[in-house]
Amino acid sequence: MTLDLSRTRSETARLRLLRSFVCLFCLGALPAQGDDLLVSDRLQRLKGMKIQELLDVSVTSVSRRPQKYADAAAALFVISSEDIRRSGATRIPELLRMVPGIEVAQIDANKWAISSRGFNGRYASKLLVQLDGRTLYTPLYSGVYWDAQDTLLDDIERIEVIRGPGATLWGANAVNGIINIITRSAHDTEGGLLELAVGNEERTSGAIRYGLPVGDGGALRVYAKGFERDGSVTRSGEEGGDDWRGGQLGFRADLDLSTEDTLTLQGDYYDGDAGANLARRSGLISAEADISGGNLLGRWSRQQGMDSALALQIYYDQTRRTNWTLTEIRDTLDIDLKQDINLAGRHLLVWGLGYRTTRDDLSTGPGSALRLDPSRRQDTILSGFIQDDLSLANGRLHLIVGTKLERNDYTHWELQPNIRLLWNMATDTNLWAAVSRAVRTSSRFESDSIIMAGPIVISGNPELTSERLTAYEVGLRARPRENLSIDLTAFVNQYDHLQTYKMVGRGLVLTYDNGGDGIGYGVELASNWDLTHAWRLKLAYSWLQMELNSDESASIASIDIYDSAPHHQLSLRSWVDIGSNWEFDTNLYFVDGVENFASDAYVRLDVRLGWRLAPDMELSLIGRNLSDDHHGELSNFRGGSVADGLVYTQVERSLLLQAKWFF
Repeated sequence: MTLDLSRTRSETARLRLLRSFVCLFCLGALPAQGDDLLVSDRLQRLKGMKIQELLDVSVTSVSRRPQKYADAAAALFVISSEDIRRSGATRIPELLRMVPGIEVAQIDANKWAISSRGFNGRYASKLLVQLDGRTLYTPLYSGVYWDAQDTLLDDIERIEVIRGPGATLWGANAVNGIINIITRSAHDTEGGLLELAVGNEERTSGAIRYGLPVGDGGALRVYAKGFERDGSVTRSGEEGGDDWRGGQLGFRADLDLSTEDTLTLQGDYYDGDAGANLARRSGLISAEADISGGNLLGRWSRQQGMDSALALQIYYDQTRRTNWTLTEIRDTLDIDLKQDINLAGRHLLVWGLGYRTTRDDLSTGPGSALRLDPSRRQDTILSGFIQDDLSLANGRLHLIVGTKLERNDYTHWELQPNIRLLWNMATDTNLWAAVSRAVRTSSRFESDSIIMAGPIVISGNPELTSERLTAYEVGLRARPRENLSIDLTAFVNQYDHLQTYKMVGRGLVLTYDNGGDGIGYGVELASNWDLTHAWRLKLAYSWLQMELNSDESASIASIDIYDSAPHHQLSLRSWVDIGSNWEFDTNLYFVDGVENFASDAYVRLDVRLGWRLAPDMELSLIGRNLSDDHHGELSNFRGGSVADGLVYTQVERSLLLQAKWFF
């Protein structure tokens, strides 16, 4: 555990945004000469994707096999490589703001709260996140350490985001959503990339990547990146103490073993430290989290004919994390076998088996209020799934039925079925509906922890059952005009056995319980509109309502914490091409307030001005949070402090100058 009470942070001169920059950005939004626009071949390949081509993009997250985005029977949103480039984002969490139904709130300079369809918070636990097939959540609390999840953004091919359950194919904890980050093949990244950026918040960052052919039909890329980020400020204007720095390196090799067999090998190593301020009776103190880890993944695939394939994936992952509360060392081994089979031209069958074991070593320092018993534990998950996509009515109707059977060491056997229906109403219109069951198993923390918060003791409960969801969804995906697409989803989520606290005996001893239930319902909309050849608008909107209850034995406050997502969210993105070498991109977000977290509604404006200096060189000036000096995106529960005393901070206005050179 690292806790430095006397550590002083060097004062850094902060660049101040000038109003003239904002005026310059606004002038850049004037309509371009759309019909006379001359675009290079490379930019045409990036920018020229029409609405129909977007609908035809191949995705894999919904059915665990390649299919068209338009034919996916789920609430799916795809963040393309061009979305990433023109967003001006430097972190994966910032990219997720554009997705309807996904709640993204920055806690401080290095921490985020991210969830889907409600239940947001620092320890959000109902969202499954994957990077190239490697699961990123920690079994410690069934959530994601977003400060440890990174890759070179230019290497990401797409991010597939499913709102709603996907447990039939992906297993427990894929309850309210799945984020599947997919990087490019090494074949697509041959050559070099050098990237540098400087700014007032993102002080310095840099990355280098190089790819080259290997042998007969193979390719390899290696990369390294590093960054240093300034700290933010608290609500009262004090330094947040949350400055952040880190580095990462990795590789990926894609090898063609034969005409049917391919092999992918990839790995990463990262190291960094993230600061924070803690609230104590004596005042604010500085603390630091040391973060490091690495992973190695291998995936063999064999194409067995049209719509038939076999794949075996194995990965090992180690995480090391030390902060002011806990030291965690975790090793994970995961083996996954999957096969796609085309039966009689009408059945697209996918089945698979999975094995995962995770071993941890947890320790706390002297005087810590947290203890875990036992301090070391190994857990295993065994699973199997099967799903059939039956084609009816000459392919215009698809009935999709499947289930997953899983055995874990906390709640033991879990069955997670789903049934989906896809109707191709017209050439450019698909209607789908689904009924699904998903579970969120209890975590190591909820089972084995003991917290002594003054006179109150909170004890883990190894007898917890899984939190359960039954989801009802219906969606419409259509292209009413050649230059306009609409993706609309409505859903009702019915929850049971939600975790709460209950009093044990007559003392001030609480334990975890399954005393909560309720429903969540809402509407989500995503739309693309090409106004001209040079101007595209992207709209996303979501409305969410939660109605949660707890039984008489549960603490009222504990169930209120779950009602922690904004009712309304809106994003409007504009891409304007100015001549052949300039781009002006604006990203406007509105996020409703969250009463239980004393968080106010806010408007966020991010702007990017891009200049293509040469065929292989790009310069971008990026402004973030231009709508105000600073604002909070998530506050502590009803203004109180969280268990470890972490001080939540404000998101500040910032400016970033970024240069990329492809060689």
